[in-house]
Amino acid sequence: MNAESYLLPGNIGGLQLRNRLIRAATAESMASDSGAVTAELVAFYRTLARGGAGLLITGHMYVERRGRYNRKQTAICGDEHVQGLKQLTRAVHQEGGLIFAELAHAGSQSLVEADDSIAPSVVPNAMWNRSSREMSEDDIETTLAAFGAAARRALDAGFDGVHLHGGNGYLISQFASPVSNRRTDGWGGDSQRRWRFLGEVYQRVRQAVGGKVPVTARIGIADGVADGVTSSEGVTAVSALRARGLDAVEPTLGLMASYLQNVRPYVAIGWARAVRSLIVPRLWTRAAPEAYYRVFARQIKRASDIPVIVVGGVRSTAVMADILDAGEADFLALARPFIREPDLPNQLARGRKGKVDCVSCNICLSYDGKRPVQCWRSDLLSLARHGWHQIVRVRA
Repeated sequence: MNAESYLLPGNIGGLQLRNRLIRAATAESMASDSGAVTAELVAFYRTLARGGAGLLITGHMYVERRGRYNRKQTAICGDEHVQGLKQLTRAVHQEGGLIFAELAHAGSQSLVEADDSIAPSVVPNAMWNRSSREMSEDDIETTLAAFGAAARRALDAGFDGVHLHGGNGYLISQFASPVSNRRTDGWGGDSQRRWRFLGEVYQRVRQAVGGKVPVTARIGIADGVADGVTSSEGVTAVSALRARGLDAVEPTLGLMASYLQNVRPYVAIGWARAVRSLIVPRLWTRAAPEAYYRVFARQIKRASDIPVIVVGGVRSTAVMADILDAGEADFLALARPFIREPDLPNQLARGRKGKVDCVSCNICLSYDGKRPVQCWRSDLLSLARHGWHQIVRVRA
């Protein structure tokens, strides 16, 4: 590869991507209260498709009602949602883009208190300290069937592939971790039984879409809490899924004590840029390093031939090229940078070099479930509006 290796085409399964740049799954908070696709969500993805990414991955869509993470999250839990999702994929395809549906279940990490929250065991959630009802065998079967049905709906809606959310503290990673899975039946106890749930989810999805449709997964390779999943265990699980036909993996953390372990703040932002960008908290907050999940990619590449998608703090063209040229990954996924610059791939194709505009301040994510996702630093007026919202919130 050369210095612009991120612009070269690449394959995931039998699908060719026009470049190695992927818009990582990012919550949009643009669905209706029932999870239905809105005109705003369709327009959002049309803009992303015009931006030139090789692949778009939707924000996490819940496969059953009790698997919602937050309000305004997109649903794929019933056939009534297919028509709206068709509008979304049609908009992407009209702009020459490709899009995967990310299927997810929040388990005990759900923030919707009215829902029937379920988990592998009655253990306080690592982030929210909320305990949920332990899943029965019937619950497990219902949820597995929900993943399969959601995959079938994704195919009916015109998605080009399916991406499983198996990390960041959601239900699949809750099953995988000894911290949250205390079961002693066929779904817990040793490593093989804890990872069985992910394997069964994959199998149901593969059966639903067939062998030719790409199926990829974000997988929590290691936990961000004590006594949890180790990276060697996670890599073994990835190798096993590759043997069963998984087309690509996006490694991340599993259980986390805070979302800041995954969406790390101020990636590669020095003090000078912090001052220029009016990022006052950076003056007392350590900047995160670029490509902080690169270490997981290296471990997977040493153990398997599976295509790897690096996510987490990819912020400069130099690091993009270095990761690909070193053979440490095959694709690069960016989340927050695409909120700030949906046309970033087109800019890179025109020769742009250097760092992205996103400063990883995480203001965008603080409105999850409340307001449509946007970059609040794109202009001074938006930043001022954010400041006003904070003042009102504190006064309330």
